[in-house]
Amino acid sequence: MISSLHLSNSASSFSSSELMAHSSIFLFFLILTIALTSCYANKLGLDFHHRFSDKVREWTDSQGLPPVWKPEEAPHGTVEYYRALLKHDLNRHRGRSLASGEQFDFANGNKTTEYLGFLHYAFVDLGTPKQTFFVALDTGSDLFWVPCHCKNCAPTSDPSYQNMMFSNYVPSASTTSKMISCSSDQCFTNSTTQCTNKTASCTYIMEYGFGYTSSSGILVQDDLHLIARHISSNLVKLPIVFGCGEVQTGDLLNGVAPNGLMGLGMSNISVPSIIASHGITSDSFSMCFGTDGYGRLNFGDSGSADQYETSLNTNPYGFYNISITEVTVGSTISELSFTAIVDSGTTYSGFTSTVYGWLVTSFDAQVSEPSIYISGCPFDYCYEISPTQNEVQVPSIYFTTEGGSSFQALYPIVFISEQNSKRPFSYCLAIVRYDFNIIGENFLVGQRIVFNREKEVLGWKPYNCSTDENTFAPAPAPAPSSPYSPVIPVPTDSNRASTCSVGAATIICVVASLILVTHMGLSFY
Repeated sequence: MISSLHLSNSASSFSSSELMAHSSIFLFFLILTIALTSCYANKLGLDFHHRFSDKVREWTDSQGLPPVWKPEEAPHGTVEYYRALLKHDLNRHRGRSLASGEQFDFANGNKTTEYLGFLHYAFVDLGTPKQTFFVALDTGSDLFWVPCHCKNCAPTSDPSYQNMMFSNYVPSASTTSKMISCSSDQCFTNSTTQCTNKTASCTYIMEYGFGYTSSSGILVQDDLHLIARHISSNLVKLPIVFGCGEVQTGDLLNGVAPNGLMGLGMSNISVPSIIASHGITSDSFSMCFGTDGYGRLNFGDSGSADQYETSLNTNPYGFYNISITEVTVGSTISELSFTAIVDSGTTYSGFTSTVYGWLVTSFDAQVSEPSIYISGCPFDYCYEISPTQNEVQVPSIYFTTEGGSSFQALYPIVFISEQNSKRPFSYCLAIVRYDFNIIGENFLVGQRIVFNREKEVLGWKPYNCSTDENTFAPAPAPAPSSPYSPVIPVPTDSNRASTCSVGAATIICVVASLILVTHMGLSFY
């Protein structure tokens, strides 16, 4: 249990006036609670940024940390850029029966970039007065932690980054901070833990990947600042339990989670669960995936009545897993049946050999452009664009989900260009072969995805996610009966930004999203 309300049963006596006063106070708070619930139940939000965006790169450069992306070595849209992103995917899924040991090096040198798997970050405020942190978002783990009382942490101070200074969390500097004792209901100790000193701190250790990367420290409680987007006074503060991360190891020291990590998993200690436990939102959240490295995370968003939906499969790992009953590529239909993890932390969608083989051959048979082999390209099926060609139109890709709703990959291709070229010479179907099925980030672009844990439902709907949330406009999408995707303009230097806004280059403008797959272990001691 995250928080509890204890009522005293001790005897007391009140006069009628005192009882009336107490009743009035109770009624006032009851009405206030109902009003707050009504106002806030829809959405409490955070904005977030893609790991390979210029904003994140500026931060890591200023820290002297290993770069997550070097535009001079791997410009947007080049083979080197896509290989760097695929390297991220492969490293992210190590230990999950992927092609272990596969390496991709840059064309101008034998370099590889290792990524733990975090693609997206949000600025969050904690405490009173508030302290600002730039945290990685992760639906594959549960605990929220920030650097604090640091004994071994990544560098975090940065006065040059848009006049902001990142700092370690200081509990004593916040009037609303409270230590969680090991005897507290909010200390989620396991059955083997012994709390010999009831006033001692509740300690934790979070292990990531194979255990070479971890965060450890103590649990504290403080206020998390959120935005309620549909009321005039839109700042909301909620008490939340999180980790005061004293010791970080492994990749956490190398910029992958430079200022903390927000767990968005399914357990009762994750941020969505804690927010829902306060009774002011439903146990659901949404991610809207824009095409400019920017997106929105909305807690309590259950979606809309006209969204498409399918059931979430219950699984022991807590992944967001759905069932596919049919796949349509252009005018070709297959009764392929399989399950897939919805993982926007994986850049490229990937499928097992059977599904992958059917998808690529069906797509290839309906493309009008001639095929082309591109040395070093991570994609198998690429097509030549003529120097005078201004647009392409490719076969549509639909997945029929359990229950009958169709999920369309709105923008399944990427454009490939030379490092110094103003326009691409090719486009590729941006899927890869995995040992399990993943609907990745590139298939989620241009849609609002709803993770309704309360109803165990995944929802989706096309949206222009880059506009103000109160004026969301549906993104263009063909009717389910159309065998082709919308016409996609060939990007150039002059139209690249507008092209991305309609999703022409799915990975050229890689989109902000969540991390849904990386399995992480949490233990308390």
